[in-house]
Amino acid sequence: MKIGRFYQVCISIILVLLIIYLMSKIQFVFRPLVIAVQIVSLPFLFSVFFYYMMRPFVGWLQKMKIKKMFAILILYGVIAGVLILFFFLVWPTLRLQLTGFIDSLPQLATDFQKQFEEFQKHDLLQGVNLNDSNLTTKLSDYVAQGINAASNYVSGAVSFVTTFVIVVGTVPIMLYYMLKQDTDAYKITLRSIPVRYKREVRTTLLEIDRILSEFILGRVILCLLLGGMIYIGFLIIGLPYSLLLALVAAVLNLIPYIGQVIGLIPALIVAFIDAPSMVIWVIVINFIAQQIEGNLLSPHIYGRKLSIHPVTTITLILIAGSIGGIIGIMIAIPFYLIVKVIAVKLYRYYVHRKKADPA
Repeated sequence: MKIGRFYQVCISIILVLLIIYLMSKIQFVFRPLVIAVQIVSLPFLFSVFFYYMMRPFVGWLQKMKIKKMFAILILYGVIAGVLILFFFLVWPTLRLQLTGFIDSLPQLATDFQKQFEEFQKHDLLQGVNLNDSNLTTKLSDYVAQGINAASNYVSGAVSFVTTFVIVVGTVPIMLYYMLKQDTDAYKITLRSIPVRYKREVRTTLLEIDRILSEFILGRVILCLLLGGMIYIGFLIIGLPYSLLLALVAAVLNLIPYIGQVIGLIPALIVAFIDAPSMVIWVIVINFIAQQIEGNLLSPHIYGRKLSIHPVTTITLILIAGSIGGIIGIMIAIPFYLIVKVIAVKLYRYYVHRKKADPA
């Protein structure tokens, strides 16, 4: 007896759900695999990140008739030199600001509440009664919760050190072979694809590679330039922890759209505790830096804007953050861009085949 299309779909869904349910009952079988993936995933992501950062320089050195192996070693030497300069020139100031900020965390909530109470006495707010809504208490509670969360996050230094050691020990090796054999994986993939699909797969892989290179390299350059502009502005207005806050803003700016807002919050809190009028200057500096980045730097670095809507970006980041935390947030946009390219290619291929074979 022939089963209708609707019932076939229903049976398929039921079978898939049944398989998922049975797999959930034998999680212990897959746990070693999950642990292995968790251990390898972070070094692999860092390796991919640095691969797209260093690949243009490896190509440039190869054009100067330097063998790829020596080109990679030269870049490793340059990176080691930059790190040495960082530890001698930047790290002392950054370390002092970081330790000072961590030590003053318990006092920040109290200072915030005192500053807010003083701010309420300002002439502009004499006719506004903020106590009825318990705004002071609520804001102080929110700030205290945020500071406690930051303090607890910092206290997990042991886990961070362990992860750091794993990353530092494995990323250079993985990165070396990625740079040395970057085209091998591409060629092997194409050789394993049937001839009639090779053209589509080739264009898809090249498109994914271009988008990842554009996104990663462009984002890093923009974040460095943005952090430099914000740091200079914070130095001019004399904001405490200027280097630390500018570094936080630059790193969080790796997350499109929403990262700009999140990176501004710590600077606003520190500015308000230092002096309420400082908040205006912090907003002005960030606004000017963002305008320069968006209207002057980004078009020249990217060449064009990423074809992704801000609402889509925020939605992806929220979902990825709830699933994978910080790592999920960082890979959400590249993963979406890859899936989008594959989906568009499959759709175009399907439409083309349908037109070519109407029957």
